[in-house]
Amino acid sequence: MKKQFTTAVLRIFTKVNNIGRIFEEVTLCGGIIVLAAFLITNVIGRKVGALIYFIDELAMFLVIFITFVGISYGVRKARHIRMAAIFDLVNEKIQKLMVLIISILSALVMFYMAYLAIIYVLYTQSMGQIAPTLRMPYWIGIVIVPLGFFLAGIQYTLMFTKNISRKEVWVSSEQQSEYEE
Repeated sequence: MKKQFTTAVLRIFTKVNNIGRIFEEVTLCGGIIVLAAFLITNVIGRKVGALIYFIDELAMFLVIFITFVGISYGVRKARHIRMAAIFDLVNEKIQKLMVLIISILSALVMFYMAYLAIIYVLYTQSMGQIAPTLRMPYWIGIVIVPLGFFLAGIQYTLMFTKNISRKEVWVSSEQQSEYEE
């Protein structure tokens, strides 16, 4: 009974994780293309004297969006910061211990940062701050920040779980370490 429940939960979690991966890849690719188009349009507009005044603000919110969606994607693809020089020199048991410590501490930090970001977004909303040129509430442009931290925390938790449940060393939820002796 317990094994069936665990398998069902794992299956649901895997589907949610796959949806998250698709969301990250589509929004990051699309966001970078749109950002490039905005900035190129703005440069051309400045050269011909037809400045589109709101593009700078749109670009700022798009950079925030790409950055905080990219945090989770970076952890998923093992592009997060780790001490590779030290990590690659030690044996597999020490690598496993390092990955476990790093992943659980990083998950805790990401969840705490998500909490602080929620407080900041709510504070910004309560202040009624408005983006000057777009005339939209500022909090709408930064609402992705807590979500990005939360998704990164989930990825670190997945990495921790995978390393607890498997013999091999996993440097992300999708990538195994290339340990060679």
